Amino acid sequence: MRPIFVIAALLPAAAAATPALAAMDCPASLTVQAQPDAPGGWSPYPGRDSHSFAGISIVAGDRASQMTSAAPATLAPDRELRRGRSIVQVWEFSGSRRDNVFLVCRYRNTQAALAADLPRSIRRCTLTLEADIRGTVLDEPKTPPQLDCR
Repeated sequence: MRPIFVIAALLPAAAAATPALAAMDCPASLTVQAQPDAPGGWSPYPGRDSHSFAGISIVAGDRASQMTSAAPATLAPDRELRRGRSIVQVWEFSGSRRDNVFLVCRYRNTQAALAADLPRSIRRCTLTLEADIRGTVLDEPKTPPQLDCR
């Protein structure tokens, strides 16, 4: 009986110690340092802007070359479902991926983005977006998009 108690006590600690391996998530916002280009006679003054999470792209291939490409190899969702006032997009990944796959976190009103390779342990990414009654994704949702990659 005692060994079972010890194992059960260690399970929560092991799960808490490796959250990055179990799931991925985009930061809720991104701060961007803006440096304006000033025409002659004007003085530029930089600014800092915060941008809220808008959605994702999932891309296959080498991250460095794909992020500088005019047409990155973006993967379409495997399926898209409508649930009331939400659109749910689902990407499925098999265990035998040959190409690198990475997640690009997109933010409102900026071209700046964050990208990270998806660990091969990730089997599915689900993105839930707020939609109107006709099923059109809202540009200014009341709730931010919800990402779940496991």
